[in-house]
Amino acid sequence: MAELRFRYGTEGADPARCLVVDGIADGFRSLSHWPGHGTPPALRHDLSTGIALAWARCSPAERLTLAGPFDEVANTHFDTDGVLSVFSVMRPDEALARAELLLAAAATGDFATWNGEHALAVELSIMALPSHPDSPLARALPADASDALRWERAYLWAIEHLPALLDDPWRYRPLWQPRFEQVSADIAALEADEADLGLELQTDAELDLAVVRTARPLSSIALHHAAGPRYRVLAVLRGEDGPRYRFCYRDESWFDLVSIHAAPRLPLDAAVAELQRREQRAGGQARWWCDELSTPVVQLGHCDPAEARAAGFFLDPLDQPGPPSRLATEEVLDVLREALSEGC
Repeated sequence: MAELRFRYGTEGADPARCLVVDGIADGFRSLSHWPGHGTPPALRHDLSTGIALAWARCSPAERLTLAGPFDEVANTHFDTDGVLSVFSVMRPDEALARAELLLAAAATGDFATWNGEHALAVELSIMALPSHPDSPLARALPADASDALRWERAYLWAIEHLPALLDDPWRYRPLWQPRFEQVSADIAALEADEADLGLELQTDAELDLAVVRTARPLSSIALHHAAGPRYRVLAVLRGEDGPRYRFCYRDESWFDLVSIHAAPRLPLDAAVAELQRREQRAGGQARWWCDELSTPVVQLGHCDPAEARAAGFFLDPLDQPGPPSRLATEEVLDVLREALSEGC
């Protein structure tokens, strides 16, 4: 195989010579866990990084049989699983030597799950690359650089420098120390069952639902840690002025996974309408909304939807301003259970 080149995006690329990693594009082969991928069954994994590592473990002849010839590797978005899967294809020997940490960091990023401090440090370092003003990449870019340019340069930087980062995940600690401390403190509070957290957990295996009640907001990673293997999650924040709610279909239900079997996504429009009707009847000011089902992380809530959506995949639920709900938790749950029970 010729020396591999990376390209951001597939515009102008030759599908016969270009492989898309962690994504899909019409007419292109892919190694990916995205819906609609064409990954060979022998390589499938929950993460695109796992798929790329499976490809890397193959002999040159097996690689050619499974993925065909290519001299370009492409991606069309920027996240940790994308970066690590591209790295695993372009520098397979170095990736295989660090496979355990690669998988843990990719899962931390794509699924917002707790996989240890080293994995979190790698995830935060990669995501800080394109835009943090003190990152080694961002300092070399013009302040008005487009997202596409930032992401392309971040991939190229990572392909070259990832071995050093993986061998010392703390080297860029100043870029992400506050976030690291927040997530780590949340995990520690959960595992110690600290009283000030006020955690109450309720699960329903039949509905694949976890209800996580707390006295303060939790980071998304800690919320999913509390929910465990439930992929429909209702976060409830108890407050002096009333409760705040955020429901989500986690993104494990969007990807095409092997070992994780999340319940299907069911329409929530009727639930939103019913919650709004009950809210108005109770004299509340909250305005309920939900995302389209095609969104990787589907959220339903009543705090500011613009702020929630701007935060994207990595939203910490319930940390946006907005009026509390007047509805009791059991009333919200009754509406959600009705919506979710259609799939049972």
